[in-house]
Amino acid sequence: MTVQEMLSRLFQLGLSQADVAKRCNTTQPTISRASNGAAVRYELGKSIELLLEQREREAGSPNVAA
Repeated sequence: MTVQEMLSRLFQLGLSQADVAKRCNTTQPTISRASNGAAVRYELGKSIELLLEQREREAGSPNVAA
């Protein structure tokens, strides 16, 4: 899954760009650029991935491996 896809899913789960930025210790403009396809640091990509896993577990999504 790409960073763009992960961010899109986080937005579907009800998070805003500002919410994602705060939880991933970055800025909203960085999240905006990433959601439009800009490259991000590895660390930010991992933070986004972990946030998505957490939110999908909380939402009870079947897309997350146990």
